[in-house]
Amino acid sequence: MDTQIPVPTSVWQPGSLEEARFLKEELDGVSRFIAGGTLMQMQREQGVSFPPHLISLERIQELADIEETVDGSIRIGALTDLESCRTHPLVRRKCPILSEAIGAIASPAVRNRGTIGGNVLYGVGDAIPVLLALDARLSWFCENGIRSEWINDYLSKQEAPAKAAILTDITVASPVKGRCFFRKIGRRETFVPSVVTVAMYREMTDRHTIKEIRMVAGGGVNTPRRLKMCERELIGKELTDDLIVSLSAGIKEEAALIGDVFASADYRRTVAANLLLAALQSDR
Repeated sequence: MDTQIPVPTSVWQPGSLEEARFLKEELDGVSRFIAGGTLMQMQREQGVSFPPHLISLERIQELADIEETVDGSIRIGALTDLESCRTHPLVRRKCPILSEAIGAIASPAVRNRGTIGGNVLYGVGDAIPVLLALDARLSWFCENGIRSEWINDYLSKQEAPAKAAILTDITVASPVKGRCFFRKIGRRETFVPSVVTVAMYREMTDRHTIKEIRMVAGGGVNTPRRLKMCERELIGKELTDDLIVSLSAGIKEEAALIGDVFASADYRRTVAANLLLAALQSDR
């Protein structure tokens, strides 16, 4: 007989960030925030039970806005569903690479429910490589107000900045001055991560040397990561054939992608290196 998954005893629906944070502190250890719920659905299918209390953030409307800030950046509310983010005119016009990446996430049904904040908090979401390449910032509602940090810093420590913190928005600088690249390889099933996902941002000087570059590799159970040592090797240099060839081993080593039942570590590292090197060559 199949084991029945227990139903949560309570679903709370706070109307403000303050109320949501208060509930999380009061129900510490027996509660969890929920928005679109696609991640929790996946975990439930893997046998993980719901906690006794769910704190839904769906009534907090300011978490689902997309707007242009005074400096021209794009601020995306963490509760914005992925499909709305993908099709929003501001995102498509000012940051088409993010729209492209979101379009590669799962199925339309999942994109209509899943949120961009949830994709980030998942840790291996397919929107993360592009957000890393674009050097996005995360904002959290904490005990002492709003706190902001680079997405790379958050992923490096894999934890919220404070107890009961709520991710409120993701900000991407605009206009994007350099060239962007994104590629996802592999599986597209609803709740299965990609085999390999890479992204890159590159800005050149007038002398055809690299002014700024951010290279990202991820896929499967691997948290996407910036390849900072490889980036440092490229800054200030011209993209010669010898330089590009010499990068291959460094990308494979620094990406440090591990394998699973879908793809080996060596396969993932080789594909990631080939994709990033091809992107560098094509833009010369």
